[in-house]
Amino acid sequence: MIYRQFLADDGQLSYVFADAVTRRAAVLDPHLSLERNYFEIIRQLDLKLDFAIETHAHESHLSAGPMLCEETGARWAMSRAAAVAMKVRGIADGECFYLGEECFIAMATPGHSTCSMSFRWRDRVFTGHTLLAGATGDCNRPDANPAELYTSVQNVLYPLPADTMVCPGRVTANGCSSNIGFERDHNDELTGDSSLEAFVAAKRRAATVVEIAVPRAAAKRASVDLYPFRRIGPA
Repeated sequence: MIYRQFLADDGQLSYVFADAVTRRAAVLDPHLSLERNYFEIIRQLDLKLDFAIETHAHESHLSAGPMLCEETGARWAMSRAAAVAMKVRGIADGECFYLGEECFIAMATPGHSTCSMSFRWRDRVFTGHTLLAGATGDCNRPDANPAELYTSVQNVLYPLPADTMVCPGRVTANGCSSNIGFERDHNDELTGDSSLEAFVAAKRRAATVVEIAVPRAAAKRASVDLYPFRRIGPA
């Protein structure tokens, strides 16, 4: 198994994983500030990048996906529900991707955003901003839905085996990884016994207006589109 976790300065987490035999690889939630790091690990381990995959269309940072794909010939992919400004390969719920002999499976987990997806690979699940270590993703985005987030965690993620490693999309005070059993029993916001009503009420109280930083070059354009994702809030 080839698996690497990367932490950006803003707390966002991304991953490179690959089939150790064929060296076919994927990078998940690539962060623009870490582009050189991904290329370095690809070179060091002699990997062939097949996919750059997003768990959702990020409002918090810019993706290195387009650049990685341009340089390596990989395919940039995310949920079919994502509204993006560039052409990507749409992913359907339940779709299986192969990296050599390895298979990882897409699972639709909306709530933090309409297009949120998690990906299960071997004994771990990449949860993006849906399920974090000791917490759940925020519901600040205009397309967020706390009831959907509750359902995604309770009905899609928590039924996974207890020892499944949780690989989240950002770090929290509880760390940068966990497992399903711990989160199901001890998550600070949503355990297996939490009620839908209480969770939704708490998320609505915590919701704040998302401020999206627009790069200077983008600010000069009449369009409100961000590269590579469309802006998801009022200009």
